Amino acid sequence: MTKLNSGIEGKGKVVPLLVTGLLIASVVALVLNRSFYDRIAADAFFSITLGSTAIVFLQVRPRWEVLQLVIVACFLVLIQSLVLRVSLRSMPALALLGTGSLGLLAYRQTYGAGKERKLLYYAFFPSLLLVLLGYVSSSLLEITDRVHPSTLDLFLYRFDASLGFQPSFDVAQVVLRSWWITRIALLFYFALPVPIMLIYAKQLARIGSGAMVVFLGFFIIGPAGVIFYNLLPACGPIYLFGARFPFEPFATQQIKEMVLHPVAISGVRNAFPSLHVAWALLASWYAEGLSNCTKVFGRIFLAGTALACLGLGEHYFIDLIAAIPFAMMIQAACALQIPWLDRRRLMPFLAGLLLLLIWVVLLRGGLSIMWVSPLIPWTLIAGTVIPCVILQSQLRRRLAAIVQRPELSGCFEATTRRKI
Repeated sequence: MTKLNSGIEGKGKVVPLLVTGLLIASVVALVLNRSFYDRIAADAFFSITLGSTAIVFLQVRPRWEVLQLVIVACFLVLIQSLVLRVSLRSMPALALLGTGSLGLLAYRQTYGAGKERKLLYYAFFPSLLLVLLGYVSSSLLEITDRVHPSTLDLFLYRFDASLGFQPSFDVAQVVLRSWWITRIALLFYFALPVPIMLIYAKQLARIGSGAMVVFLGFFIIGPAGVIFYNLLPACGPIYLFGARFPFEPFATQQIKEMVLHPVAISGVRNAFPSLHVAWALLASWYAEGLSNCTKVFGRIFLAGTALACLGLGEHYFIDLIAAIPFAMMIQAACALQIPWLDRRRLMPFLAGLLLLLIWVVLLRGGLSIMWVSPLIPWTLIAGTVIPCVILQSQLRRRLAAIVQRPELSGCFEATTRRKI
């Protein structure tokens, strides 16, 4: 019996050691891969996404392990610099900080047990999947670019102008005239993964496995957005106007008499709806139940993201409006704690989907009736935003009630909740 127990204990030690060795080898191989370095050096959004996984690590691990993470990250930066003969740069270093955090989370999960191991599972795998989504997103967008060589930017631009002014041009003229405001806008635009990881991590610490609905919302919003990119392909005003943006817009009469047609321009077809604003909206909504500081941070990031999307010329104003029903639809679809037939889940989903499809039809039609009076397009916008505010607030209250009383839902287990 003693020999049998010893054999079992021996196997129990060998497996984690093998996993640890494989993990270290995988991390080192990735760090020393030239293609990986080229990606993290050139793609700021992906590097920040990867680096933001350190937020999850810091939320679920003791504070004294920060030093451990710093040492691992410095080691990875050092061997990458020596082997690949590259100089120290901020984006690759940030990406390696995230690589180290994922490696340490995987290591801790291998040796963890019970509740700790389960928490580490929910910390590691969702973070890894969000990083992988960021990695493959460019490939998904490239497919859309090939399928749609021409875009409908003129249709979106003409609708914006029917509002009585040209929002993207007016905002961009303020933003791009100031070096400081431009840098702040760029910070909000590229740092979007920070609130996503932060709010997921804090909800994970607060409600445990219940935070998986938060992760699911953040995750599927990307692939779902690609569907609408194909329904209404557009790039954004800076790609339509090039060097003329934002100081040389068309005159109002010229826009009014414009013959709408698809245009072949160079740029990523990812304008309608704005996924940046949709992600930021979800982050703000998913901050429900967290501290006031976290809620304020989410709202500030939402406002900054909207400013950046317009001010940098990446989106038309209508793209931002469309993000509202889109984000509501995604939140309702991912509210797994609520039965589908509950109107507080079903209505936001159906309304969000219907509003988006209506906008696709209206914008592709390029209706001249929009130019009768600015009141018409503004009424359509109000008819989109107001129902979304009402329906989303009902969904939010229903979700809050379930978190306070987990017995109302069988979709995730009750966990110890604490204020973050």
